[in-house]
Amino acid sequence: MDKMNLFGGNDKSSETLFDRKGESSKASFGDARSKEITNQLPPAPIQDENGNLTFELEGKTYSLNVNSEEERERVKKEVNSNSSFKYNWFKEETGKRHWVLYNVKMYKVYPDAFAFLHYREDSNLVPIVPINATSCNSMFSLFPRLTQLDLSNFNTSNIIDMDSMFYGCSKLTQLGLSNFDTSSVINMGKMFGSCKALTHLDLSSFDTSNVTYMGDMFYGCTSLTQLNLSSFDTSQVTNMCGMFIDCEALTQLDLSNFDTSQVITMGSMFYNCKSLLQLDLSNFNTSNIIDMYYMFYNCKSLAQLDLSGFNTSQVTDIHGMFECCKKLITVYISDKWNTNSVEHSKDMFKDCRSLPGFNPEKRGIEMAKPIEHGGYLTLQK
Repeated sequence: MDKMNLFGGNDKSSETLFDRKGESSKASFGDARSKEITNQLPPAPIQDENGNLTFELEGKTYSLNVNSEEERERVKKEVNSNSSFKYNWFKEETGKRHWVLYNVKMYKVYPDAFAFLHYREDSNLVPIVPINATSCNSMFSLFPRLTQLDLSNFNTSNIIDMDSMFYGCSKLTQLGLSNFDTSSVINMGKMFGSCKALTHLDLSSFDTSNVTYMGDMFYGCTSLTQLNLSSFDTSQVTNMCGMFIDCEALTQLDLSNFDTSQVITMGSMFYNCKSLLQLDLSNFNTSNIIDMYYMFYNCKSLAQLDLSGFNTSQVTDIHGMFECCKKLITVYISDKWNTNSVEHSKDMFKDCRSLPGFNPEKRGIEMAKPIEHGGYLTLQK
């Protein structure tokens, strides 16, 4: 699993990204008393299919065609002559690749493998979505001292890309997202990746009906003990690779509402969820899955797994699937369990010492069959 820092370095190097050089943060984002409050934008202005955009800023209305450089320059000059803040244009490299007008005190363009707007942690401004934006990719990523974030004015109704949005906010202890409109979002990959201090996350208000990518969504949320995904519509999701990787404090996870009929990969999905005591996946439709490698690696507190709904006829990679599940006694399967397409199966049952008849010399695909046929699995009839 790729655990690289988005900016090409480790977490320590990220501390110098904002020229802070070890200085302590002057204000908490969650403390409105310590901020300058900007005039709120009207609800998420967005261009039409021809690029025509009308928006209001600090009581004045502006109109232009964003595809015209001349018109963008005209409006920028007008805005900057009338506004209490300076604004500039930025061309999105993800989302719908719109021209976006942003407050230069609130955001800066951060060039990496691709350029994105990155919130200025020291701006003391309550974040608002830039005008005409469709992407929040990496927008609040890698703030190693941030403990709170006020997103009460953050209108996400036009956002389609939330990839790595809060990635690496390693000291963020709470995050209120009940006001988020996620009905247009397609990409939530790494959205909460490495938010190591978050203990609970209620996403019951999320509309995920258009999301296709959830890979690494909660990767590295090592302190998370409560996760409410009861509203998740996953009917369009194709990638759940590493979705809960290293969520090592979770003891339970209710995924009974998950529709996995379109998912292609579940590799490392529950990797190192070492505190999970139970996990019922009997409702999972896996008929399109090709990757299940390390899916339950080191889920060392699980005693039982119900995989009776699993159709594995398309799966090609199951290496390390149950590796280090030391307390696993029973794995339920049905007659839909089929390993004929498997090409990679090394150490599938390595160190699964509690499985009936476990033999440390027999830990590969040859044991991926019912007990009555000499394997480790329990056929549910």
